Amino acid sequence: MWRFMNGINVSFPEAPGPRSSGNAVPSEGQSPAPAFRVNEIFASINGEGPLTGEAAVFLRLSGCNLHCSYCDTEYARSREQGMLLPVRDIIAEIRRHRGIGNVTLTGGEPLYAKNIGILIAGLLDAGFRINIETNGSIDLRPFMELDPDGRIIFCCDYKLPCSGEENRMYLRNITVLRPWDALKFVIGGQADFDRIAEILKGYDPRCLIYLSPVFGRTDPREIVEKMLSWASSINISRVRVQLQLHKFIWDPYARGV
Repeated sequence: MWRFMNGINVSFPEAPGPRSSGNAVPSEGQSPAPAFRVNEIFASINGEGPLTGEAAVFLRLSGCNLHCSYCDTEYARSREQGMLLPVRDIIAEIRRHRGIGNVTLTGGEPLYAKNIGILIAGLLDAGFRINIETNGSIDLRPFMELDPDGRIIFCCDYKLPCSGEENRMYLRNITVLRPWDALKFVIGGQADFDRIAEILKGYDPRCLIYLSPVFGRTDPREIVEKMLSWASSINISRVRVQLQLHKFIWDPYARGV
């Protein structure tokens, strides 16, 4: 039992067996009206990324292809949790939060959902601006093709050594992120700082760069000091230190906020 849509507590049914990784468009022979395993939908403010502080409706899908050491959404990792909803019902629920034009698509890993491109296209057709929080393991290029008008913001993680998942990163994403997109690093130790410096020097990304502490483990002051120490040798003009705003406004382990 947990909070889902408008404060209603429901018990979710079990999902069918595992599916393949997500894709931008359906394959030949697949159902034209797929359903998506929704973990929760709620209105709040964006706690991180380029839209920090802006109101958004959060659409959290279940299922993730990674298991980071510091994961703070374990309840959304499994594809066996959530309610199956078609695109029309998802959009109807989002529209219940009147006056909010931002949708933050998150997870789990939202791009891991089969035929996720149909949902993204539906949200765009409905007039929403979409902030997609993605873990960096999935090629973003097919999804960028859905966005000729620049109404999607990709907030893409690069999983550092402390995550235990760095070997799963799709490095080409760093080169395709656009100036309004974001590359996020969550820092848990010195090896992470070293890897960030290598990436910034090697790629000089054109997107915004966010440096965040593993909550409760890394002192944010250390991140500030390290960023300033890089200034003479690394382009830090697009680098930002970021704290997860929602974890300071509400209980850091609260859901639906």
